[in-house]
Amino acid sequence: MEQKNKTAEKCLRVKMFGEFSIRLGDRVLTDDVSRIKKVWMLIEYLLVNRKSAVPQDRLIEVLWNEEGSDNPVGALKNLVYRARTVLKTLDESAGPELIQYVTSAYVWNDVLPVEIDAEQFEELGRQAAEETDENRKVKKYRQAIDLYQGAFLPKSAYAEWVMFKSTHYATLYNDYVLRAAEILHQQCRYEEMVSLCEQAVEYDQFDERIHRYLMEGYAGTGQNNRALAHYNYITNLFYKEFGVSLSEETKHQHKMLVEEFHNLEMDLSIIRDELKETYIRNKGAYFCDDYEVFKNIYRVQARMISRTGLSIHLGLITLVDHDGNVPEKDVLQPTMERLSQCVLSGLRRGDVVWRYSPSQLVMMLPMTTYENSKRVINRLVLDFRKANKRNDVELRTMVCLVEPVSDS
Repeated sequence: MEQKNKTAEKCLRVKMFGEFSIRLGDRVLTDDVSRIKKVWMLIEYLLVNRKSAVPQDRLIEVLWNEEGSDNPVGALKNLVYRARTVLKTLDESAGPELIQYVTSAYVWNDVLPVEIDAEQFEELGRQAAEETDENRKVKKYRQAIDLYQGAFLPKSAYAEWVMFKSTHYATLYNDYVLRAAEILHQQCRYEEMVSLCEQAVEYDQFDERIHRYLMEGYAGTGQNNRALAHYNYITNLFYKEFGVSLSEETKHQHKMLVEEFHNLEMDLSIIRDELKETYIRNKGAYFCDDYEVFKNIYRVQARMISRTGLSIHLGLITLVDHDGNVPEKDVLQPTMERLSQCVLSGLRRGDVVWRYSPSQLVMMLPMTTYENSKRVINRLVLDFRKANKRNDVELRTMVCLVEPVSDS
């Protein structure tokens, strides 16, 4: 046992997910220490590629990229010296030997065994995929998932080789989560599903598949309201970030959950209370964040005007730059937020607003003439100009009449 502990103490444990650190026994070296970024990059690259020697030219390309150097070979030698000095803080004797020079190349010397979380993560995933027992398979996936503590080498994320690796590991992480969640779902282990997926959406908010498993988990643990609230949350999230609606598969799942939750109810007041708004976000128009809902409202209104004879108009406001194109994302997102606030607060409670695209809002204006609708839209444009300090965007507007449903 004593020999085993001594062997463990002489093993370099390297963490690359969420941060970069090297541990040897009770000594820890982290990239929080203020040293030149290229020193850390050199150590990281040699560790990741430690199974083969890395030519000098490749290291120069990785470390200096397009910066250039008057004496790149000399600069690399100096960087290697500095890296060896850093590593000496882990082990006085082994430190200088960890990076070796071999025929115009540098190589990480495995004089000390090395364990890297990213490599263990991938190996556990391979073992899980080959496992035939479902319970052991989930256990392996969970072990791999627990190793993923954030993006791969986040402080070196600007480097091209790190970007590639980071994307690779993030994709694997989602794959492991989905495979584990599917088994947990089949075995009705809903509490574990919730725990797994809640952790996963912290790292990737935009994988709908994980959100669907999370909603199934909430439903399976009796958290029906939470499942429905989560659907509303991701609906708003996708509209806010991308101006798009959720996939048909997610919408269908939501519909199935709603149907499942509503058992036979004989008290009409309870049904009424479920239908009414529990929280009114603004005193003005109703914001509809679902295309199917907006389409159904439109069709009901079109049926009504064929009976009442009252006119309803649609208004369209489009945000563009001075060339008539969709603004860049860093301009588009905050400016559309501001426009939405102006439109919602400037319309009546009975009006309905829908975000048609990332840069467009559609308004349904009941009981208005064409002239009044134009005046309303122009007023909204003026309100936006007062609230918006940018001069690199403009609004374009249109108004048209909602056509009544024909009996033919």
